[in-house]
This record gives sequence, structure tokens and C-alpha cells, in this order.
Amino acid sequence: MQIYRVVLSWFGLITFTAILFAADEPPVIPVGLDAYRMWDGWAHQRIGARAYMRSTYDRRGGNESADASHYLYQESNTFNVSLDVQGPGILYFARYNHWHGSPWHYEVDGVDHIVQESSSANPLQPVADSVFLPADLFPNPLTWTWSITKGADLMWVPIPFEKSFRMAYTRTRYGTGYYIFHQYVPGAKLSQSIRAWDAQTPPSRDVLSLLRRAGTDIAPQPQTTEGKALGIGEQSGALDLPASGTAPVFAITKAPSVLRAIEFTVPKSNAVEFSRATLRVTWDNRAQPSIEAPVGLFFGTGTFYNRDGREYLVKGFPIYVRYEQESVHMACFFPMPFFREARIELVGNGQAEIPNVRWSARHHPFTEPLNHVGYFHATYRDHPLPEPGKDLVLLDTREAEGGGDWSGSFVGTSFVFSHRNNLGTLEGDPRFFFDDSLTPQAYGTGTEEWGGGGDYWGGRNMTLPFAGHPVGARDIKEAQNAEDQIHSAYRFLLADLMPFGRNAVIRLEHGGQNESTEHYKTVTYWYGLPGSSLVKTDELQIGDTASEQAHSYRSPDASRPYEITSRYEWGVDMMRGGFETPAANPSNYAEIEFEADAGTTYAIWVRGKNIDGNNMSDAFWMQFNDEVGTTKLGAGHDHSKGFGNWLDRFPRGTYAWSSALPQDPPQTVTFKASGKQRLRIQPRHPKHLLDQIWLSAAQKKLPAAQYAARRPATGRAEILLDASSATKFAGGVRVIADTNATAGKAMEIGGANESVVYPPHTDVGRKTRTFSEFTLKLEPNNFGAMLRRKLDYSFPNQRVEVFVADGAKSQPTDADWKPAGIWYLAGANTCVYSDAKGELGETRHSVQTSNRRFRDDEFLIARELTKGRSAIHVRVKFTSVERPLFPGHPIPELAWSEIRYDAYCFVMPPAPH
Repeated sequence: MQIYRVVLSWFGLITFTAILFAADEPPVIPVGLDAYRMWDGWAHQRIGARAYMRSTYDRRGGNESADASHYLYQESNTFNVSLDVQGPGILYFARYNHWHGSPWHYEVDGVDHIVQESSSANPLQPVADSVFLPADLFPNPLTWTWSITKGADLMWVPIPFEKSFRMAYTRTRYGTGYYIFHQYVPGAKLSQSIRAWDAQTPPSRDVLSLLRRAGTDIAPQPQTTEGKALGIGEQSGALDLPASGTAPVFAITKAPSVLRAIEFTVPKSNAVEFSRATLRVTWDNRAQPSIEAPVGLFFGTGTFYNRDGREYLVKGFPIYVRYEQESVHMACFFPMPFFREARIELVGNGQAEIPNVRWSARHHPFTEPLNHVGYFHATYRDHPLPEPGKDLVLLDTREAEGGGDWSGSFVGTSFVFSHRNNLGTLEGDPRFFFDDSLTPQAYGTGTEEWGGGGDYWGGRNMTLPFAGHPVGARDIKEAQNAEDQIHSAYRFLLADLMPFGRNAVIRLEHGGQNESTEHYKTVTYWYGLPGSSLVKTDELQIGDTASEQAHSYRSPDASRPYEITSRYEWGVDMMRGGFETPAANPSNYAEIEFEADAGTTYAIWVRGKNIDGNNMSDAFWMQFNDEVGTTKLGAGHDHSKGFGNWLDRFPRGTYAWSSALPQDPPQTVTFKASGKQRLRIQPRHPKHLLDQIWLSAAQKKLPAAQYAARRPATGRAEILLDASSATKFAGGVRVIADTNATAGKAMEIGGANESVVYPPHTDVGRKTRTFSEFTLKLEPNNFGAMLRRKLDYSFPNQRVEVFVADGAKSQPTDADWKPAGIWYLAGANTCVYSDAKGELGETRHSVQTSNRRFRDDEFLIARELTKGRSAIHVRVKFTSVERPLFPGHPIPELAWSEIRYDAYCFVMPPAPH
């Protein structure tokens, strides 16, 4: 136990000597509905808890079908499994796109429960004010549907399971989703025992009432019974914020304390300017501030511009922004503990003075052990030029405030994803890595999904307690000014927060393949205490003779060591050029010369087809005359997605008409001079086929897919171009024979400019079908252990029974081995893709294998098997899962794969100094 003796002046009344200490035992972990009730413990360490986020993402790293309908396996045509977990845990969150995929199966400990929503019965006629069903088990505000969210069905009802949990979709049309669940070291200090969901007991009313208070002051008040018991103190004041420089707001030296509320009010006329100011908070005189972020983003929105006069821009549970008659009021209720001093400052925006900034703060004494909590952080990052192919790094705690280890929790993000009304960048997936893992423990399906929406929210705004899209015009043509073109989103994590014991890396893909050039600004909310609560104690490298001998590794039937050359799931392997704008000097293109009249506005129609089912391979750029040789596009045909994109409406392999998008009005071109015109075609998303280009003065509606335009006999009002019209080719753009094309020939638009983003690497491992044994070192003063295994994911549904014996014995007897649980990893790098044709379309069985065979996976060992031990023997006994990818599909080779084992111990982090 660490002891600190300090002199404190408490509320200016008395002076005394306090003993502040670091606990030897972890704090209680709130679980189930307690995770909401005990929200004031947001800052607490979750030692022994692990969070995972799984989804229907495109296993090959792209954005196929917007990351929908990729299933681990199909048990039947109406049981398409997207999540399969063994061992005790709690599902805290699930997100779906509208009603797609419903009814959903929630199989808890082998018992199947049907969850659906109002539109599941007849998805062809969706119900406007839909709700989750059964409604009493899935009430608002723990659930929200697409009619409010503008695109998503969101579920925050905790679903505990004692032995196993599976989620499956009945229908597969656009079956997209992501899910957050927690698992715990057996024996961890939980607020209540995990009892399997009975599908009968509704969530408690007190929790629903609490969440309905989002957008109001949820922090304790000085005059209430709770506030008096806590010893709530309150400060307030006003200041004029200069255009430049720093203005002190307040400092609190009555410590240790917890800051429970920070609030600001500014005149409505100064709101936008104030959103550009910076909030800076420094805890305990640390060398760097832990909060240093634009005011707007910190309070959940990219700007305080309120285009339609809403009362709330942000109506979140921990944060809100509320418009009053003459002012804008913003409040933050994240609990923020500190131990010596808190210093809060505002920094001017560099352009305008902001008068009469009113502020207030509430705080109360902190009476718990110092190492039970973490400092609150809001880490700001500006990303003006995203790197092609690489994720945006929103947070890397190894570099935060001087670097080193941090123990805490990731609790949310607030981010601008476009300054120019471009919502296409929302295809980017969130990928989060915790505690040295090279596999994302959290892998989502897209940016607007992370923000609680779907289908880009339809461009509309919404705000919920834990997710929202507060600002941004629906269409750039509706934008009232530059501020109205700023789009942002937020996501707060409470029950579904993500703990880490040594580091966290929060990454976000920009665009479906990291191709977007939008200007992002991000704030990442997290709690962290300097130091580690998860320490690495050993590493066994399989296939390395010295390492195997040092760890007493043995397996009676293990294969000889074999090399595997592959990748982890980090994003696209190759980066193609020309995603966001045409290339000035492309290596792949075709050119066509033709005659046209000046002053005529031609609608541009293109007839072509996608050929591989990937919506990242069905678009091209068109440039006319002076645009050729530049990266520019002319007015009228400057759509950010180019031309084609047939897969947005039509199945692959089907010739059909489009302009920029099949569902959009046509792009246009008007020539300055009559006579000869020049057209350059180059790939945006290769590889696809182009049949006809039709420049029409009369055709304003999308032609029928089967219609083939006829070349006009005379005049220039209708201009038809095809593959034979091209006079110049380069690279992968060429003419090929195609009997389905109108003239028997089509233009193949391929040959992308590619560069390697993430090269493969080689490692060595073994496989076994019986058992393996090995010894690993531990830190004796632990609260349980975590094993992490690097494996070859080409073997599906790997499952073992784990046994542990005291490492003090060199040769454990049969009686020494104690069962530690089931270690199971569902699926493989081969999945089944089933985006059915139509809402009620038949389930499909498309087999897809990615080239990402490397994966890290975790197993938690109970404290009773590790406490006080400096080493343990581990036995993993293979138990075969004889399950086909879908009924009738051959079962591939089954085995337990071993490349490396790492041992980690849960410990108490040090108290802050």
C-alpha cells in the first residue's frame, strides 16, 4: 500500500492532514443495468474486464455491400450467424440498419429468443413509428429505431449470458450490424452476478428514468440530499474571452476532488465564434493538459451553427448544447477526478473577442483510493490531409502526455468528418486496438454506424443520449453558408465503454478504402491513469526451439513448424490512385473525340456494369477539354463519386444506365464552343465494363436498364459514344469483346495505379488436434491473467478446453490440473456472404476467403488459478467443432493453431504522483 501525507485546506474552513492511499484491491465493476445506475463511477478502473466489438465488416478489407451480410457461418437459411461467443459475458449494444436482417435470433446459453421490430413482419411496407419487439423488453430510451435515428436500429439493453451467446439474422438482405460485449476474469469484483437473460424481465424503470434525463442537469446539486451528503461545492463567474491568448476560468485546489459539472453560457450571437475557442484543462499541475480541444467538438458538435433553430444541437447523456432565447448553454457531466489541483482555461479563437462568457463548476471531495480512477482526457487531433491507405489515428495513448503506459477506459469520440458536405467519407470503419493486440478488438462497419446512424442519416440531423449527428445540411445545395457544410457526429460509451490496461490505439478509416481527402477533426474521450494494470510477464514463440524448451512446450501430434505469410486485418492491402479526384497524368485512360454544339446542356448517361460484386470497382471519371491534364472536374459533372456506381442499384453483371449514381439526376456538361470536343475517361474504382456514353439534350430520366441507345442519324442534340469511338488508350483501359454489349464490344476500365499499404509478413507456427502443454511466468500479486494467442485463422471455429496447474511443480499430476474454461474463436478468414436480392430474397451462399490469416485472440484465467503464483502450467485440449460454413458445404481441416502465446497479469496500477 502506498501512503501519501498532504496538508489540505478543505473549502476554506479547516486544515487537516489526510492520508491518501493506493488500494491493494480493484474497485467493483458495475455490470448489467448497474453500469447505468453507477454512472458516477465512469472514471473507475475496470480491472479484469475486456470489451470487444464484432460486426459484419468486409473480411477482405474493402467495403463490399457497405460492410453488410458477411456471416461467420449459416446454420440454416434463416439462421445466419454474425456473433458467436462462449463463456460468460454481457452484450451491451447492437446496431442494425433499419429492420434489415430481422427477425434477429438472440441465443442465450442455447435458448433461442426472437427479437424484431415493427417492420419485421412486412419489410416491404415499413412502419413509420417503429419500435423493438417485444416492446416491454426493449423500451426506449435503451432502444431507438430508424424513424428517430434517421437510419439505424440501436439497442442498449444489457443481455447477460452465463455460457454462450449467438446472434443470427433470419433474412440477409443488407444484413449489417456491429455489437459490443464484455467478458470478465472469473472471480472479478462485479456489482452483481451474471445471470442469463430470461427474456421476461423488462429493464428497471429507474434506469429508463435516468436516461430520459439526457439533455438536463444530471449531476448532483448542492441543495439536494445527495449533494449535501457528497459535500458538493459550486463556483461560477463571467469573463470576456479575448481573440488571442489564454483566459483563466477557474482553479480548484480543494483536493482530492471530483469535478462533476462544467458549464458555459454565451450570447447566441457569439455562439459560432465560441465553438472555435479552445477549452484547456490541466490536472495536478501535469506537464501537459489532459483536455485541449475546440469548445464545439468537446461539447459534441463540429460547430454551434444552428441552421433550423433547434432547442438542442446535442442532447447527450454526459454532454448537451441547448439553445435558449438569447443564449447558448452547454454542459458536461463526465465525472473528472483529480488529486491536487484542477486548472481550467479558455483560449481565444484568434479572430474575434467573445464577451460575457458565463461559467459554473461543481465538485465534491474524492474519498476513494487514488488508483481506483483515471484522469479524464479529451484528446484533440486535426487531420487536414489524411494519408491515403492509412487509418486516421484519433488516439495512441503510448504517445499521450509524454507517452508510457496508461490504465483506463475509452469512452467516446466527437468528430468532424467533412467541411464541404461530403458524406461519402462515412464508409470508413472504426478499428480499435487495446493492450498490444495487433488484431482490432473493435472492428465496425462504418463511420455513421459508429455515430448511431445509417445510410448517412439521410443527411439529416439527430441527437440521442449516446450517439448523434448534430450538424450539417442535408445537401450542399441546401447549405446556407460554410458552417452549414460542416458535418460532425458523436458517440459516448457508458455501459459499453472499452477498458484497457496498458495502451489504446483508436483508429478510423477515412472512406471505404482510406481514400477520402476530407478534413477531419477529432476529439477522443478517455479515462487514464499513468501506469499499467495489465503487465506482460512472458512470451512463448511456437516453432522456436529455444523458446519451446524454456517453456516446457509439448504436444503429442503437433505438426512440424510451418511458415505462414499473411497479414492482420488492418485495412486495404493495396491503395489505388484516383479515388477522390482524377489524376492529372493517369497511366490508365481512354480518350474520345466527338462533335457537339455550344450552349446546349447535355445530360450525361453511361451504360455499363459491375463485374465482381464489389462496389469499390464500378466507377470512373470523365473530363472534357480543358479539364484534361488536371485534377479538376467541370461544373455539372463534378460529383464526388464520378460516373457509374451501378452496384448501388443493379446486381453485378447486369448492364444498366446511370449517371453519377443510378438513383440521382443526371450530371451535365455544356460546351463553350461548337465543334470538336475532347473526352478523357480514367478509372476511379476499377475494374468494370462500359458499353455506351449518351450525351442527351432530351433524356432527363434514367433509361430502362435493358434499353440500348441508338446512334442518331443527324444533328448534335443527341450524341452516342461507345468503345469503338475511342481513339487513344493507355494502361489497363482497353476494348474487349462482349456479346452482351450493344455493339459486341465494351470498354474495360481497369489498371488501377496501386501501391502496397500493408505488406505481408512471415511467421512460424504449429497445428494440433489433440493437446498442447506449456509453462508461462506470472506476476504473483495478480488479479487473474490473460493469455493472448497469435494464430492462423484459416482453420475455422477453433475450440479448446483450458486447464491450469501450479507452475511450482515441474510435472503436474492429473489431479493438479484445474479446468479454466473454454477458449473458442468462431469463424475463420473464410466467411459466407449473403446479400439477398430484395428484402425477402433467398439466402445466398457465396464463399469468400480473405488473405488475412493472422489474428490475436484472448482468454481470461480466474484469479483463484493464478493468485500468488509466479508460473502456471497451461494445457489446451482440442475439441473439434464439426460445423460446415453452410449446410452441405464441405468441412475443411479442423485444428488448433499456435504461433505465439503471451501472458499478461491484471494488477493494481500505481497511484499518481
